[in-house]
Amino acid sequence: MIKLFTHQSDPDGIGCAILAELSYEDVDFSLCKGVQELDKSLLSFLESDVLENYEAVYITDLCPSDELLQKIDNNTLWKNKVHVFDHHQTGIDEMTKNYSFVTSIVKKDGLSCCGTSLFYEYILTDKKVPLLESTIMQEFVEMTRLHDTWEWKGKNDFHAFHLQTLFQLLGSYGYYYHFLEKLRTQKSMEYTVQEQNWIELQELKNQQLVEELAKHIVVETYEGYQMGMVFGEYEYRNNLAEYLNEFFPELDIMVLFAVDNRSVSFRSLKEHVNVRALAEKYGGGGHESASSVPLANVEQLLLQKVFK
Repeated sequence: MIKLFTHQSDPDGIGCAILAELSYEDVDFSLCKGVQELDKSLLSFLESDVLENYEAVYITDLCPSDELLQKIDNNTLWKNKVHVFDHHQTGIDEMTKNYSFVTSIVKKDGLSCCGTSLFYEYILTDKKVPLLESTIMQEFVEMTRLHDTWEWKGKNDFHAFHLQTLFQLLGSYGYYYHFLEKLRTQKSMEYTVQEQNWIELQELKNQQLVEELAKHIVVETYEGYQMGMVFGEYEYRNNLAEYLNEFFPELDIMVLFAVDNRSVSFRSLKEHVNVRALAEKYGGGGHESASSVPLANVEQLLLQKVFK
């Protein structure tokens, strides 16, 4: 039996769960919103009596805290079973040493990595699974990578971007079951008529919601940057960033206070702006163009500015 801990909140994390289900006979997976939830769930699992029933424990698209990584490293049983796959620059930078059970790669062969692409490469070397070598599976992994790393934008690849649109409509588990079926029964990742209809409906909803959110944007200057701040649902973070980038050219950074996800999302609206550095000041992290912090870590003053 395989145990998987993966990110709950985007196609990349769920893509890893899909890969696991298609590759291993018996998979038990847990979805986590962030590192704090991952640490709590993972430690509880490792300390339980059920661990002996599992052949391996995979953690994808998230990385445990360095404190927990050290505990795993000091426990032979845990260390032999745990495998971590992460691509977030902050997590990699914060590791105090290299861990043999952690695969942490931001870029490979000049291309940005994502959790799904790292886990996919591992499974290809670990097992012989014919479906994983199919054209549709390769397309699925590449579309997920393009979406998660935002390379879709440079390529103007809305086919990849709309993985997020379908994720918004279907939710974590709906996305999981839908693409499991598609990968098992279809030959190509081309969207069906039904999927195209779903995308159109969700896009219309997204447009209406981000236009409403934009009306409530509060602009503040922070270290010379113009920040557009607003409260909104976590799932619309990327849609709002795209909207602000097009219609609010004076803004440098988007800040979305997502109470539903207990996080604050930062998005760079200019190529030269590094929001990872900003998030790290508040105990968060991520990538240079997209990062986040736990909502509880944000200074009260910043919250007050949004409420004023």
